[in-house]
Amino acid sequence: MLRLGVGERGVSEIMAVAEHIASLCVAADALRLPVDIPEPAEPSGADAVRPVEAAELQGEAREAMEEIAAWTPENLGIAHVPLIWRSLAHLPRMFANTWRKDRLVMSAGRLDEQTKACISFAVAAARQSPYMIAYTTALLRKALSLEDGALVELVASIMHYISFNTISHAMLIEPKQMEMRAAQFVEG
Repeated sequence: MLRLGVGERGVSEIMAVAEHIASLCVAADALRLPVDIPEPAEPSGADAVRPVEAAELQGEAREAMEEIAAWTPENLGIAHVPLIWRSLAHLPRMFANTWRKDRLVMSAGRLDEQTKACISFAVAAARQSPYMIAYTTALLRKALSLEDGALVELVASIMHYISFNTISHAMLIEPKQMEMRAAQFVEG
């Protein structure tokens, strides 16, 4: 990544996006959330976690839920708050902080929002999380206007790098960067 010219800050942003989306994949899959994008859905079964509504929340958690409700139509193209957020709201402080983290990690920095959304989709796809694949696909299509061809191109890139990584791991190939330090790379 450093060779691509994103520098240490860009690599840190990539790692932050990957970690954040991976943790949302784990949450969505552990809670067995049905895909609710584009159409609303409710968890079913005796072990289902009941989604929390904004009216049940107070303070920073309610503010976060209202912010998500305002953000969602423009960025995901849906009129409801996604289940991932409504489920996490059972722990109000964690929920509000996770939303703040989402906005911090996913907003433009050294990397733009489209790049971060593509990374998010790649992480969701690699983790095989149906919920987060639907969520990140909606983000790519609505907020970033990615069309079918571009989405397939992104999937092709993911396929290529997963294959490349599999082969590299199987052949026990160590990257030269393992011996290098960040100071040896020049930004840009």
